[in-house]
Formats: sequence, C-alpha cells, structure tokens
Amino acid sequence: MRQTSLFALFAVTIAAVIVAVLVSSGGGGGAIDPRIGRPVLSQIAEHPAEISHVAIVHGDTKTTLTRKGEVWEVAEKSDYPADPDKMRRALLGLAALRYAEPKTAKTDLYSRLDLGDPDKKGSDARLVTLSDGKGQLLGQVIVGKRRYDTFGGGNDGVYVRTPGQPQAWLANGSLDLPAETVDWLDRKLTEIPIDKIKSVAFTGADGAKLAIARAKAGDPFAFEGGMPAGQKLKSAESLDDIGRALSFFDFDDVKKAGDMPFPDKGVSQAVYVTFDGLTVTVAMMEQDDSTKKADDKDKKKYWIKLAAGGTGDAAKEADALNKRLGGWVYAVPDFKANTFNTKLSDLIEPEKSS
Repeated sequence: MRQTSLFALFAVTIAAVIVAVLVSSGGGGGAIDPRIGRPVLSQIAEHPAEISHVAIVHGDTKTTLTRKGEVWEVAEKSDYPADPDKMRRALLGLAALRYAEPKTAKTDLYSRLDLGDPDKKGSDARLVTLSDGKGQLLGQVIVGKRRYDTFGGGNDGVYVRTPGQPQAWLANGSLDLPAETVDWLDRKLTEIPIDKIKSVAFTGADGAKLAIARAKAGDPFAFEGGMPAGQKLKSAESLDDIGRALSFFDFDDVKKAGDMPFPDKGVSQAVYVTFDGLTVTVAMMEQDDSTKKADDKDKKKYWIKLAAGGTGDAAKEADALNKRLGGWVYAVPDFKANTFNTKLSDLIEPEKSS
C-alpha cells in the first residue's frame, strides 16, 4: 500500500474509534476522567506521517523497524523489507488507541494485565517506541493483554501503560504486534501457480538427477524418459506436489547472501520452467541446526538462494525476481526442502520382496 494511502486511513479509523469510546463510556453524565476518549499516543494520532522508526522490546527480543521512502525494513534482519500489511495494521492500531477505563496503579498487579517489565525474560508485555526521521521521540507505550469485543460491536480493548507512569489503562482499540522479529518480515518469495509450470529438473547434492514435464497446462506431469519399468507412483498427487512448490512459497529466516556463501560441493538444485519462458533455479544447502528441539528427527536447517531467467515477456518477471531476491539466502521449512531434494525413490513404490 502506498504511504499516502496508509496515512489517509488514519483519519477514518480514528474518528470511528472516538465514537466507540464515547458510546462505551456513556457519552456524558457524571464526572469522568478527562483522558477518556483521548489518544494514548497523541503525537502519533495527529502526525502519523512523521513516524520513521518503530522499536519493539519483548523480553530479550528487540525488533527495529525503519521507514525508507515507502518501504519499511527490519534492522535485525539486515534491513530486509517488512510485511507492508502488518506495518499498516500496527500503525493504524497504535494511532487509534483511545483511553477508555483506568485500571490498577499497583506494580504487583501489572502481571495480570501483561504490563510488567517488557525487557524481562518471559515477559508478555511489549514496549513500543516511535520516533521521527531525526530520532526525536514521538511516543512510547507498554502494551499488554488484549480483550476481544470488550466494548461490543467488534470493538476490542487492550491494556496499556505509559513508561514511568504507574496508572494502567484499558484502551479501546486492537493491536497486532508479532512477538518474534522474523514475523515482521515480508516472507513471500514466489507465487507461481502450478498451471504455469512446464517442467522441473532436480540435481541432488550427490549428482543424482530426476526430471518431470508435461506438454501443456492441465496435462499430468510425467517422468522424462517414462516411468521406470515395473514401477508405480506412491501417490497420484506426488508429481503435482512438486509442481506447486513455488506457489505460496514463504521462508522461515533470511540472511544477506554475502554472509552465507554457498560451497562448491554439497549443494542440490531444482530448476522450474514455466510455459511462458520463466526459469527459476533453487540452489539448496543444509546446515546443522542446534536450535531445533531434541525430539526433532531432522537436525538440519535448509538454506536456499534463487536465480531467475526469462525469455520474451518472462524477462521482465525474471528481472523483478532477481532484483527482489537475488541478494539474499533464505531458510525454508523442512517440507519445502524435501520437495527441492526429491529423488526417484521418494516417488515410487518400493519393490516387494519375494
């Protein structure tokens, strides 16, 4: 979404929230706290276009989001682009927060609202700090537990507290703030539907080769050279599973390509070719992964790099893919790694013993 469109939504969203807060508090009659109905982050609500930095502290995790032009980037991940939809929801949510009801001011009760020390290990609180392009502070808030539909009509609430102030509040509004840094990333790699795939060729790290292809979209995939004599597929869907691997393809982690050079040996390769002339090559290597749980069967982490080529109309698509993905390497889920490392024995029924 363009930056101007994002900021245009603030006014509409904030107006609706103000009405909801006033209705929930009775709209008048009796003495009420003067802060009720006012923005929790007044500078953000009034000047959203000034936001250039967002820092989120959650336990021992810190995520720093920086706006460069119309793109938000994640500093802890070598300035890889953030998910624009998640940024839009987060900024709209922060700007729309309105004080609704004062709660406890006792420190020992903060934990019940998830408003304890945000930088304490295991804490569920999040400290959000927003700054402008010069590093000037625009606002800070500690965000705690969310209460769904607490004001009725689909209006959620969230517990908040201003750092340095004892009073906790229930605010009117909704916030979606991912806990892990990687969850802020724009994790989409490719969205090439199976209908476009003409052929796939695998070369294993050991040099073993396997290829499937079809003449036109809608035809079933078949082994190049035909099915081995006396063999049959384990599943009728197995070749289609290979063909759809580049559709809705997301990653688990990312690094600069220069920080993780691929070796000359021990690298597998999968080459996807589309009917319109696009070629996507997926090179993959594995590494030991000490972060996996003790009961995980696969102790490896799989990293890929992508390169695209194209002819005709596909040349522009290839250039766009290379520009966006070429300087990075990506950790992928195990099920994707298994697909890119497919061998013939993975696809056919084992021979029956006599």
